Amino acid sequence: MPFFLCWGFGIWLAASAVFRLVGHYFFTLEHPFLMISAYIVTIPLIWVATIPIYSLKKIKGTERFLASICIALPGMLIDAVVLLIFDKAFPNLSADVDRYFASWLLWAYSLILLTGFLKTSFLKNNSIYSSN
Repeated sequence: MPFFLCWGFGIWLAASAVFRLVGHYFFTLEHPFLMISAYIVTIPLIWVATIPIYSLKKIKGTERFLASICIALPGMLIDAVVLLIFDKAFPNLSADVDRYFASWLLWAYSLILLTGFLKTSFLKNNSIYSSN
C-alpha cells in the first residue's frame, strides 16, 4: 500500500497548492454559491482521483477500503497540523473561513473513504460499470 500513501500525499499537495493560490475565490463569506460549488465539484474530482487508480492497480474487496484509508491518511495527518497554523499556511484565506475549510477537508476525506466501499470500476476502454 505504499503507492496509495504516496498518491494520497500527492492529492494533498495538489489540493493545498490550489487553495493556497486560488482558495480565496472559493472560501469567501460574500459568495456562498462559490463555497457550495467547492463542495459539489469535490465529488467528481475525488472519483477521478481514486476509482481509476483502484482499477489500474487491480484493487478489490477489503483491499480497496485499505487503499482508500492509505490515500486519505497522509493528508489528514498533515492537515491536523496545517489547521493549527491556518493563517500562515493560507494567508490568502480569511481566518473567518477556517471552519469552512476544515469542513471541506472532512467532506473530501470522507468522500475518499467512501470510494473504498463503492464497487464502481473504470475499465480500459473508459466505460464505467458497477459490479453487484
